[in-house]
Amino acid sequence: MNATATATSVATTQPVVSNDSSATATNMGAQGITVTIQHIESLVLEREMWEQNAYRTSNEQLYALLGKCYGYYKALGGDSDEAKALRNGLDSYINTRTYQFAKSTHTITKIVKCVFGVDRRRVSAYSIVLRSALAKNISTMDIAAYIRDNGGVEEIRLAKSSTGKSPKEKAQATATVVDGNDLGTVGSAALSAMLDSGKVGSNTVLIGTWQANGTVVVRAVVESDTALTAALASHYASVKEQADKAAKAAKEKEAADAAKSAIDAAATSATVTAQ
Repeated sequence: MNATATATSVATTQPVVSNDSSATATNMGAQGITVTIQHIESLVLEREMWEQNAYRTSNEQLYALLGKCYGYYKALGGDSDEAKALRNGLDSYINTRTYQFAKSTHTITKIVKCVFGVDRRRVSAYSIVLRSALAKNISTMDIAAYIRDNGGVEEIRLAKSSTGKSPKEKAQATATVVDGNDLGTVGSAALSAMLDSGKVGSNTVLIGTWQANGTVVVRAVVESDTALTAALASHYASVKEQADKAAKAAKEKEAADAAKSAIDAAATSATVTAQ
């Protein structure tokens, strides 16, 4: 093998050593991008698995447990010896746990409390769901599907009465009223730069800070349907509270005026009689 061949062989088998720092930085940057993409994609995959498994499964397990509570309640009905034994067993368990219930407390609520503990809000929510299913004559086997198809526990709880409204319904009811309000205009180059032309005319949420002179400094724009719905629902509650207070005040004034008129009429009648 001649010298030229040997040099060629070495050149093809040995790594090229470069002193070019810019090339090294470029390689590191490319590796960083690759690692970042792989890491984020692995997190996305983990999130999808959580949504498809753990998150969904946790709700399904809850619905299945509520179905069993509902089935136990159903089993308490009737005059059979088994039903009587189950009712006695429930009373005994309640006494053992020293739970206190009013005479008007629904048995479903008692069962839910025995199973889920003394968290009043959770007991109330789950009881409302199961009593809603009972009112609609849902079968024990269909409880999970009933809860799922109606938007989950919270949606059913919020819709417990004909006057109850979900946050989304409150937001929709308030949006029309808000569109008619004009409390002033906020504008700046920074805000203009953030404008999405396709959203002109739609509502958004601004986070601001009150100033001593009564103005508001806008700190951030929140582009989130969830935040907007929550804000509108909160405004709905505020407007409703003010309307309720105004109605109460008007009713009290009407009662006071009626009482005054009655007193004046009585006084006039007494004066006429005395003459």
